Amino acid sequence: MAGEEDKTVVEGKGGEEQEAPKKKGLSKLILFGGIGVGAIVIGIALTIFVIKPMTSGSETGDEQQTEEVSKDSHAKKEDSHGGDSHGEEGGTPGNISVVKDIVINPAGTGGSRFLSVSFAFEFDSPSEMEKFESREMAIRDALITIMSSKTVAQLTDSKQKEIARYQIKKRVAQLMKLEEIAGVYYTDFVLQ
Repeated sequence: MAGEEDKTVVEGKGGEEQEAPKKKGLSKLILFGGIGVGAIVIGIALTIFVIKPMTSGSETGDEQQTEEVSKDSHAKKEDSHGGDSHGEEGGTPGNISVVKDIVINPAGTGGSRFLSVSFAFEFDSPSEMEKFESREMAIRDALITIMSSKTVAQLTDSKQKEIARYQIKKRVAQLMKLEEIAGVYYTDFVLQ
């Protein structure tokens, strides 16, 4: 039961008085309805274009990473038992230098993912190892450049990791002015 002040009377056809809808209440309904629809559209857009790309692959990434670590440790066991090696024939266990904790953002991630990786380099002689240590900053730079050029898909694929190992081996040998390095090994590989 609306009071007299809430009613708007309009003269209709034939001189009859009719009640007109209240414009103020209808405009508020449209305004709040529009705001609600806009908020829903913005929420969906944020989910599709921001949140989903940041979390994509994280569920399977941990499983792939665990599988990669298992493959690497299995490959190292084969190497020590005379299996297919990565150039281990000439070196001795004492001629190994380690480059630890290289942290990079993989290509195409926009800084939302990172890789923490460490390497061990095996040499044929102590003099090669000393040469390596004197060039360590240039070698770290080469490692960062090579690994940060890889996408997440490349870093989780075992064949692509072997390609990266080969690229690193060739680049470090080039920096040290050697024909070849006895071995390059992943000692730590964490992709998040």
